Amino acid sequence: MTEQILHAGYVAQMMHSMKYRLSRELKRYKRTYTILEYYSRGLKLHLLALVIFSMLLGLMETFQIVLLYPILNASFDLTEAGLPFFEPMYDLVRTYINLPEVIAFCLLFIGFVILTFFATIIYKITSLQFTKAVIVKTKGSIFDKLKENDYRYFVENKQGDVLYNVVSAPGKIRIFLDYATRIFSDMVVALTVLVTLFFMSPVAMGILLAGGIGFIIVVRFVGNRVSYLIGKVQMQSISSENAVISQYIQGLRQIRSVHADSYWQKQYTKALRTYWDKYTRYRFTETLPAVLLQMLFFIGIAGVVIALFYIHADRFIYVLPLIGTFAFSALKILPRLSNIGQHNMQMMDAYPDLERIHAFLNDRRYNTIQNGTVPFEELTSDIVYEDVGFRYYKAQDLIENLNLTIHKNKVTALVGHSGSGKSTIISLLLRYYDVTSGRILLNGIDLREFDIATFLEKIGYVSQDTFIYNASVRENIAFGGDYTNEQIIAAAERANIHAFITSLRDDYDSIVGDQGLKLSGGEKQRIAIARALIREPEILVLDEATSNLDNESEAIVQESINQISKTVTTFIVAHRLSTIRRADIIYVMSKGRVVESGSHENLMEKQGRYYELYKRSG
Repeated sequence: MTEQILHAGYVAQMMHSMKYRLSRELKRYKRTYTILEYYSRGLKLHLLALVIFSMLLGLMETFQIVLLYPILNASFDLTEAGLPFFEPMYDLVRTYINLPEVIAFCLLFIGFVILTFFATIIYKITSLQFTKAVIVKTKGSIFDKLKENDYRYFVENKQGDVLYNVVSAPGKIRIFLDYATRIFSDMVVALTVLVTLFFMSPVAMGILLAGGIGFIIVVRFVGNRVSYLIGKVQMQSISSENAVISQYIQGLRQIRSVHADSYWQKQYTKALRTYWDKYTRYRFTETLPAVLLQMLFFIGIAGVVIALFYIHADRFIYVLPLIGTFAFSALKILPRLSNIGQHNMQMMDAYPDLERIHAFLNDRRYNTIQNGTVPFEELTSDIVYEDVGFRYYKAQDLIENLNLTIHKNKVTALVGHSGSGKSTIISLLLRYYDVTSGRILLNGIDLREFDIATFLEKIGYVSQDTFIYNASVRENIAFGGDYTNEQIIAAAERANIHAFITSLRDDYDSIVGDQGLKLSGGEKQRIAIARALIREPEILVLDEATSNLDNESEAIVQESINQISKTVTTFIVAHRLSTIRRADIIYVMSKGRVVESGSHENLMEKQGRYYELYKRSG
């Protein structure tokens, strides 16, 4: 009784294990189908063409095998031998081609070899066109997704991961699709050849099929386990490599100044070893199926000869053409089975990247900023922050019940300790984030109701960390906009940078170097100001624009700002309080709230928080 209970429990456990494995396999196939269907949307004609040419290739390869048998049969002059299923086709050839049998079938064989060549070429071209279309579409979708993502995405994700998603991962789609189409073609050819062999000799076909199934099982295990792990580790390693190199280049001046290159070298080596320490072991495991297939092939050939010898012992010579045809068929199938195995492992190697891109493109967590419908034409009133609150996460309020006014055509300044919420207030105005509570009013309308593009067109923004890219001065001022040479020069003159530009060897066409390395801090800031002014903004936002400058550069930039702010609504976040003494109104921030406001003189008279900050900055 006890043994029966144990046996029943064992059976139940086995059944549960089988159900779990079946469920897992079904989920994997469903996931794979979902991803493949996602990447091939809009390219159904390409897929149909691939299917048609795969079937043509299968038929061409099959006809070569079918025509080889009568060639061998006629060569041995075995008139009694034959294949009943294919005899009507052979008789048709003998009737309409008035040539010796060997010659007739050889000419047909050559014809099908040539047709197979052209079908293969067309198939390859179609496959490459399909892959190109998918890559171009996917890369475009990735960049579109980057544009759609909220600013929060770039804050919460490593730069290396972002670069990997855009640059490295899509290359694996090419590998996956390339090998997927090859596998499909090889499977069609293998199946048509096996069907043909069945009508020639079920025994030979059975032996070949058994060997093929055994090989596919081994390959499937290696591909799904080992190659998938290689792909996943490689993906993580390359992402880490990108992050280390990106950080090293960005911080090179600081790194060199403290002689910390060796630390970053160790970080890079660590990222490399994460992948390459496992590469050798995994790749060795991947080579085993091909070696196994070669062994199975020769065993299969020998097994077929032995089987046919015992089955047809009295007429063995008559099955020699069949053995030759089988060997030719096996040679046709052998590289394709080997390719299926290798290609499957390459696909599994690339599969983690397809999953990653699919997840990235369908991630809606960073699409919370909704565009408005009201076009923004001009600023006709003050900008009012009304009971504004903001938090990144629950119970982490950065701004609470904030009320302040940016007066039209006046200079409004914002000061406070680091972390008091100054930059967050600007981020809310630029709609990097939306307010959690309250609202920001422009022309009496909630900022969220305005069309973002038309609103940002009327804002000039200069940040503390100026973005200057490796192009000409002209291109850095225009910044992708379509402006005339006169407009560019006028903006440079207003920013007090025109005289410097004309002193350069190539004038406005001078290349500034990567990250503007050929320029000083003050020169970069004035180019950034010119970039803001060329847009003829209604609102000028300066986010600690002079905090990284020396006194001389600061004085030149400040002079430019003073001239501009006479005619433009200007909002300044300042670290150096000496730069905002002329501001019409100054707001003092502390822990996400406005604690003082007034002109410089009024605030100094109060001797409160602003007075303390000013004295310390002096």
